[in-house]
Formats: sequence, C-alpha cells, structure tokens
Amino acid sequence: MMAIGMLILFIATIVVAAVAAAVLIGAGGTMEQRSTATLKGTEQEVASGLSIYSIVGSDGSIDGTINNLEMLVRLRPGSDPVNLNTTVLTVDSRSGFQTLRYGDGSAGTYSVYYLRRGGANLSGYVNLGDSAVLNITLTTALGPEEKLLIQIIPAMGGVRRVGFTTPSVMMDHRVFLFP
Repeated sequence: MMAIGMLILFIATIVVAAVAAAVLIGAGGTMEQRSTATLKGTEQEVASGLSIYSIVGSDGSIDGTINNLEMLVRLRPGSDPVNLNTTVLTVDSRSGFQTLRYGDGSAGTYSVYYLRRGGANLSGYVNLGDSAVLNITLTTALGPEEKLLIQIIPAMGGVRRVGFTTPSVMMDHRVFLFP
C-alpha cells in the first residue's frame, strides 16, 4: 500500500514538473519575440532620421533680423528614407514657437529643394544619397543674440535637435548660424 502511494506521489511530482517546464518554455519564447521586436524598433529609432549639416539665415541685411532659414540635411548612416509629409519641424525662440509641416513654404509649412538626388527620386522624401535644403519661413523674425532651438521630428526615427544663438550683428543678406 505504501509503495503505491509513493508511486502516485512520484508520478504527480513528475507531472507538476513537466507542466512547470512547459510554462517556462512558453514564457521564454514570448520574451524572445518581444525582445526581438524591441531591438528592431530601437535600431530603427537610433539609426534613422536626418543629420543637419548647416543652417543659414537670410534677410539679415534688410533690418538686422532673420526671416528665413535654410537647413542642409542628409540621411543618417543606415537610415531608411524619411517621409517629409510625416515629419514635423519645431522652431523655438524668445520671439515665439512654431510648428511646421511639409508643404509649399507658406505660413506654417516648410518646403524642400534638392541639391543632389540619390538613386530613388521620390518627391517629399529624403533618400539615400540625397542632399536636401529645408526652407523655413519664420512667422516672427529673429533678432540679434537670440537663442534658438530647432527640432526635426520624423514619424519614425530619432529626433534631431540643434540649438544656437544668432550673431550680435547681422549685416549680410545671408548669415551662417550652424555649425
């Protein structure tokens, strides 16, 4: 009798261990899938987006203020093409805050022209090999010694921030602001 009880207890222990092992294996597989998805999302977030190479302000000679910005951008190494239709620019200064969307360059929008086109000529995208200039018309002019923060916020990819201060004297029509 006692041997049968021990045998039943032994079999029950083995069944419980097998169920626990199956649960752990299933949880491990789920964790692996989640970590792979997180890794892919993180890679895309870090390795994609635009790099800013220079920013030039114009209309500096008319009244000593800047009314327009030209921003030279290229893709970051390893980045997927950036869709400008889903990319927002923000311009923040003591003069005011602007949120700009891709368009024709009128108020509240920014436009683009390409200095050089890469392999894929998709309008409204910055592709591999493209050198593009984003044209920004400011609603409020920038004065001398004004701090400015510009952000490029793509739908997918890293946010690029650039901050600088305008020169104390702006006498030329074109003023180099960054780098």
